[in-house]
Amino acid sequence: MAKPHAATVSDKFSAKTLRQICLEAGAYDAGFVEIGREALDQERSDILRVYPRTRSLISIIHGMNRENIQSPARYLYADEINRSDDELMKISRTILRHLSEVGIRGVAMTGAFPMDMNRYPGKIWDVSHKLVAVAAGLGHMGLNRLVIHPQRGNAILLNSILIDAELDHYGQPLSQNPCFECKLCVGVCPVGAIRPHEPFDAMACLTHSYRDNMLGFLDWIDAMIASDDTAAYRQRFRDPETASLWQSLMYKMNYKCGYCMAVCPAGEERRSDYSDHRQVFMQEVFKPLRNRVEPIYVIAGSEAELRARRNPKKEIRQVGPIYTTRP
Repeated sequence: MAKPHAATVSDKFSAKTLRQICLEAGAYDAGFVEIGREALDQERSDILRVYPRTRSLISIIHGMNRENIQSPARYLYADEINRSDDELMKISRTILRHLSEVGIRGVAMTGAFPMDMNRYPGKIWDVSHKLVAVAAGLGHMGLNRLVIHPQRGNAILLNSILIDAELDHYGQPLSQNPCFECKLCVGVCPVGAIRPHEPFDAMACLTHSYRDNMLGFLDWIDAMIASDDTAAYRQRFRDPETASLWQSLMYKMNYKCGYCMAVCPAGEERRSDYSDHRQVFMQEVFKPLRNRVEPIYVIAGSEAELRARRNPKKEIRQVGPIYTTRP
């Protein structure tokens, strides 16, 4: 890639040039937010702790293969997430290398994990990529609480880059939300975490979808310590569950769900798949996920358990609260 000219206005770097750098590095889209933006008020102290010289934030989007995301073989969805995240980090580092050539310094955040586990179970992230993307005008939060890009929908991953330069132009939130509230995400969520006009039930979502992440890992440690014998251990972790956790530890995390992303038809690239062929979409995408035979992890007595029990295809697996005080 040829070194770009740093077009400036009063020592402000050209946003057009910066976007060109991001796209040539492999980003699907990119937007920019100044550090003083009101939308960043709750994040600013953490941002500046990570990189005190931050003056602007770059939000980048990396697209994923929608068919892998929609497949009822959920290991394909998990692998798509993990491999795309690796690509996203490579793109982020490439952008930084090109910026260093024109005298701009910065740090690339992680798209997801690792995070600051010294603060667990509190706020373990430093930058909310969703918040930055919305402020930069790359999309809006949908009913499924995922950022929806106007073209790519929510088949995307996000990352943020903190840089020490001011730009001559910054993005602004979109005037129209790409989410058209089809409510497919509401109907497919096995734990009822997505509820129109009500707060998102993050606890229900994390308890199930992140079962093979740190949440289930802590329960696994407890099970091994507390169990008197193998039979007692297998009451809490059956062989397929132990194998699933082993697979996550060896080959990166297996997500148990992601159905809200899979069924979302928003985004101009694929909206016609639903609007013009609704019955086919429901038969090929929605129903295989809703009717998939699988264990669903819920906190005993929770609203999530009540919702999960309505679907006879799902096997209820009661687990303890994910945030507990441990001796």
